[in-house]
Amino acid sequence: MLKKILFFRTDRIGDLIVNCPSIITIKNNFQNTEVSLVCSSKNITYAKSLNIFDHVYNFPKNNLIEKFNFIKMLSKKEFDYIFIFDGKDRSIISSIFIKSNYKIAFIAKKKFNFFYKITKIKYVNNDEKSNLNNLYQNILELSGIKKKITNYDFLLNKKNNNFSLNLKTKNFILLHMDEKWIKDLYISKYKDVEPSYNEFTDFINEISKNDDLVITTGLINFKLIENLKNNFFKKINNILYIKKNGDKVIYLIFQPTFEDLESLLRNSKALISCHGAIIHAASSLNVKIIDLVDENYKNWYQRYTSYIKNYNFVYRNKFSEIKDEMLNKIY
Repeated sequence: MLKKILFFRTDRIGDLIVNCPSIITIKNNFQNTEVSLVCSSKNITYAKSLNIFDHVYNFPKNNLIEKFNFIKMLSKKEFDYIFIFDGKDRSIISSIFIKSNYKIAFIAKKKFNFFYKITKIKYVNNDEKSNLNNLYQNILELSGIKKKITNYDFLLNKKNNNFSLNLKTKNFILLHMDEKWIKDLYISKYKDVEPSYNEFTDFINEISKNDDLVITTGLINFKLIENLKNNFFKKINNILYIKKNGDKVIYLIFQPTFEDLESLLRNSKALISCHGAIIHAASSLNVKIIDLVDENYKNWYQRYTSYIKNYNFVYRNKFSEIKDEMLNKIY
């Protein structure tokens, strides 16, 4: 018998990746499924590339009429299970109008108990302390699914877009230099990591004594990246830049898509990055991880990373004070 399952994950790519093992485990619990996802404009493109979902819907962001029509469209469907993994009020409220035998939400705070009783939405409370995957396991058990969550390496089965074929190297170190390295562009209460141009070029030259190196950027441009493009690398095209260091090579890839990053991870031996979606993709592809995290929020990070194998972290600090530690974690 066909089981129709609807998931809500209306936030970012990283949140979706973290939930995919749970989603796949739920899907595999049944012999025949039709799986739908309500997502956001930030993760819809990547969600469609995963080949997990039969239907992918973008939750309207601002327009009230579009939201009303969207919920009306879903209300005409009927599901066996609805899993509200994002815990967003918009997702929980939308689910009220959608027919389903089981509705299970992952909620941020235990409030309005009468609301959940009236709407018959079961919930697991995100206490902001427990291991996230244990809480996700509780969600499965609450829905009557007894399987243990597995499939943490699910990206190994995903089709490669082969972006990495643009590079004449394999088994390289991948360094993801996005806005999280720059205090003014990220969370101001986190310790500042931002390297100077000379500090960073010395660091990447040191890595490239032993290994080829690929540096990728985020979607936000900033001064250090522009200086590297203009003064350190030779331009191949608008995306790809190169620098030779003896018999080793350093590439800079400007603003790759997340699927491009995933393709690069498949050919890398280690990743250096500030914590984000790329960390969880690297974990699924069994890549060694050096994760820059803020010490004041170490318990928060542990909730997300406890399942990751080959995981190493470095506490955020001045670049000059952590560069040697990062190098030691690589080798």
